Amino acid sequence: MSNQLFSSINLIINHKINQMKKFLTVLLITIGFALNAQYYSITYVNVPPENQAEFASIETTYWSKVAKAAIDAGKQSAWGLVAAVGGVPNGWTHAFINVYETAEDLANSASNWDPSSVLGIEASLLNTVKLTDGGFNFQNWAVQTSLNAGERTPESVTVWNFARPKNLAGFIDENKNLWKKQFENDMGGRISWGVGLKLNNRSQDLSSVMTWDRYPSLADALKALNNYGGQLPRQSKMQEYDPEGWTAQVIVSDVMWVD
Repeated sequence: MSNQLFSSINLIINHKINQMKKFLTVLLITIGFALNAQYYSITYVNVPPENQAEFASIETTYWSKVAKAAIDAGKQSAWGLVAAVGGVPNGWTHAFINVYETAEDLANSASNWDPSSVLGIEASLLNTVKLTDGGFNFQNWAVQTSLNAGERTPESVTVWNFARPKNLAGFIDENKNLWKKQFENDMGGRISWGVGLKLNNRSQDLSSVMTWDRYPSLADALKALNNYGGQLPRQSKMQEYDPEGWTAQVIVSDVMWVD
């Protein structure tokens, strides 16, 4: 075997090894994100205006009680129905949030939704899917870090910030180790803040991470959004990690929250 051929084979082998190292690093990072994390699902629904009152009535009158039974049984931590403020680009009007302590609770959550055992009413009589345009779109997430500095009130609203960072690990690490410390000193008017990693569905076109900022009122949220674009902390590498910025920002308000 010639030295040139031997060198070429070595280059190919080393390239494959480096590719495998990168894959294992990403895999370990993703697994690490999921350890000791709180989980939540977001279910997006588009409800036509003529159906929104009936939809909200059934959900808050009946399904909220089914959720409360699951919470009281220790099967989940919270349930909420939120409404988008002012509409969103991809057309959903409402979203459900279900919060869980463990991945097992999230994976087994389908068994929580049997109204006959809680209310004595068959699920078919409480069907709200028929009131939507396109059914339910589920996404599962894992909390990476969060802060709470005030009570959740009916007047408070949340800004959901979605992104697909070029460097996902760097984005999450900076939020944990730089932004969290900054917000511990000054929440900037927020009453809660956090970062979530999307577990599914993932693709080249969809966000892989989100942050949330909860404010005491819609006016507070609008003022904060108006101040967007301020100078980043000197230590920040966010422009390197996420050069495209947010893929979407949405304000949501609670229709009902149960915990």
